[in-house]
Amino acid sequence: GFLPAPARGGGPAMAKAAPKTFELQDQLPPYPVPDLNETCEVYLRSLKPLLTDEEYEHSEAVVKDFIREGGQAHALQAIIEERAKEHRNWMEEWWLRSAYLMTRQTFAVHVNWFGVFPDWGVKLTSVQAAALMLVSNFEFKHAVEQGTLPPETARGAPLCMDQYGKIFGTTRIPQEGEDVLEYHPESKHVAIFRNDHVFSFTPYHPSGAMYSVAEVACALQQLLDASSSVLEEAEEPSVSVLTSMERDAWARVRGDMMERSALNRASLREIETAAYCMSFEDAAPSSKLEVAQLCLAGDGRNKWFDKSFTTLVFDNGRGGCNAEHSPVDAMVCVSMFDFVVKRTRDKILADRAHEFAPLPRGAVPPPARLRWEMWPQLSMEIETASVELTQLISRIAVGVFKFKHFGKAFIKRFKMHPDFFVQMAIQLAYRRLHGGPAATYETGHTRAFYHGRTETIRACSLEACAFAAAMDDGGKAPEERFEALKVAVAAHADYATKALSGRACDRHLLGLQIAAYVSGLSPRPAIFTDTAYKKSGGAGNFVVSTSNVGYTPLFGGFAPMVEHGYGVCYSILDNRINISTSSWNTCPTTDCQRMGDAVVRALIDMQHMCIAAHPPLKPSSRL
Repeated sequence: GFLPAPARGGGPAMAKAAPKTFELQDQLPPYPVPDLNETCEVYLRSLKPLLTDEEYEHSEAVVKDFIREGGQAHALQAIIEERAKEHRNWMEEWWLRSAYLMTRQTFAVHVNWFGVFPDWGVKLTSVQAAALMLVSNFEFKHAVEQGTLPPETARGAPLCMDQYGKIFGTTRIPQEGEDVLEYHPESKHVAIFRNDHVFSFTPYHPSGAMYSVAEVACALQQLLDASSSVLEEAEEPSVSVLTSMERDAWARVRGDMMERSALNRASLREIETAAYCMSFEDAAPSSKLEVAQLCLAGDGRNKWFDKSFTTLVFDNGRGGCNAEHSPVDAMVCVSMFDFVVKRTRDKILADRAHEFAPLPRGAVPPPARLRWEMWPQLSMEIETASVELTQLISRIAVGVFKFKHFGKAFIKRFKMHPDFFVQMAIQLAYRRLHGGPAATYETGHTRAFYHGRTETIRACSLEACAFAAAMDDGGKAPEERFEALKVAVAAHADYATKALSGRACDRHLLGLQIAAYVSGLSPRPAIFTDTAYKKSGGAGNFVVSTSNVGYTPLFGGFAPMVEHGYGVCYSILDNRINISTSSWNTCPTTDCQRMGDAVVRALIDMQHMCIAAHPPLKPSSRL
């Protein structure tokens, strides 16, 4: 999501005074209860570009009735205010439950997001890459546990670090009606998947000392030798595909496995209590697009979709991840993977850590293989889950675009925030493809508050629409288009500031909606049944779902929220921009390839326009 790049604590010289990871948590302000009138004002303004004048008048009347003296809003606001007296973050549990745990649809593809790691800079085998990454992952885990990971700050104020304690050892357990999250932060083992074989690996000596890279590699090599796909008779059931079932069905199957078989219970618990999962993939992707497709789902096997994250390692040493969204927002995971990738690269470049002498085969014990007891009904459930997951995977399309023409350095020359500039390119691209605007979601975070998670930045504003129209209006001079861009960027900055300070409209409206539900308020408030609520993105209906995954070479992506929508994910570097797009193949009017091409075209047109509007920047025509 959009966030000012968090500042990390100082260098070694300041180390003695650096606060510990969770030391500043007590200083965080409680999550605010926004003002009703302000929320409704922000909401109504966001409806304007999406509705006809007549529709807008209707929605405005509905909202006014909701917040009038004696209107339904005040009783609901009072419920939130009461709740805020007892909880430092009144939204935390409501959000976790309503946005994630109560959802019954599968999380595979729909909600889990993927990440693609940059190249290592040297040729690595899968064992070398896996060993280096595993050691770096545990170094990050130790930094969080020992409090040496400096707390992040934004504009000098601390950001909530709570999610960092939930990255490792967290699993979503399916239950009928509503799932639960289990936390095992002290976990020291990794569940490793390959060709449907599952192993448990603890990279520690009995003394408590962590394995060296060479020792980890020795153990992983033994694991690979024991799970080669050559031995047909040694095939294992694809138990992991069960985690892609509809949640109530998976809860039922898991309950059955736990009850009927002590062996299955032990294997399930070993995976569920692992620090994280890792998968050796039988593929050697040659492009970032292939890595992206394999990380989002691949063939759907060897991923425990309920685990906070799974790192994937390919035969050619490339890497990526698949992560579950409930416990931790993507940006926090991105910070971890950024650390892991940098650490891994440092190990390679500075210490030549990948050039270790291989240890003799039995130098460390081999990882323990997990076994399963099968019965006909369970085999059938696995087959059904596998077929359904394969169908789901065939419905999603992903596109990857490496934009090499410019990056944040060029945008900053024009005194604009790089993120907001790219958001305007997305607005322009959508308008060109579909002839009008669409409700657009950009992730903003509320980590300036205790246990803050995310807030929606509604990117489709009147100003953004005016800019997009100006870009394709032949009668407008470059200077006029540039002015329209500046105005649109300023409006986006204003909304983003509101979102980051917990004063946008989506979380508050959802809170009021939940308050109406838990209090049994009847009739259901008209603001939530009004078609404009859904049309503007309310209740998870944004047509264009976007996220800036920061200013690092990592990039990732996710599925669109709605059938006729797009996912657009990007990272902005100094001189290039990585973009990924997604769409559903079942929708005849969307195409992620065309959308990505349109974003690239929009960025190029905006670059030309910015230069044309500033004549001194034009390259000299004299040779």
